[in-house]
Amino acid sequence: MKKVFISLAIVGVMLLALTGCTKSKSFTFSVETGDKIEVKLNTTDGYDLSSDLPFTISKDGNTLSQGIFITISSYNEYVNAAKTDSLANVIDESSKDNIEYVFYSYNNSEYNYVIKVKNSNTGILLGNPNSQEEAEKCFELLTFTLEK
Repeated sequence: MKKVFISLAIVGVMLLALTGCTKSKSFTFSVETGDKIEVKLNTTDGYDLSSDLPFTISKDGNTLSQGIFITISSYNEYVNAAKTDSLANVIDESSKDNIEYVFYSYNNSEYNYVIKVKNSNTGILLGNPNSQEEAEKCFELLTFTLEK
């Protein structure tokens, strides 16, 4: 009996230690398209997510990226502009998890993700005026989910 109790205590301590390893913050937004979209940010490295619109990703009190919700029609217009505007340069176009996206720079001074949430009527425009690396880091920390 004593060995079982000690084993359970050790497992309990390990589980508590592991829960501190992953931190996140999330908000669910009711969007004008009629969808409810959960935006979740991994906050392990001190990043923060606001519940205001536009939602912001910040670190140490500095805003790094901002996001707004858009319609699928607007998503298509942004993607088309990213691919045809002479001041735009598409950096990456792909899909992951619940999204499809186009990552592009505009006039080498603005780094934007145009994101389509799969199985929804909602897109997201995520902008970063600072650097490509910072924009990519913020994007990697985010997940988007259509709530049922």
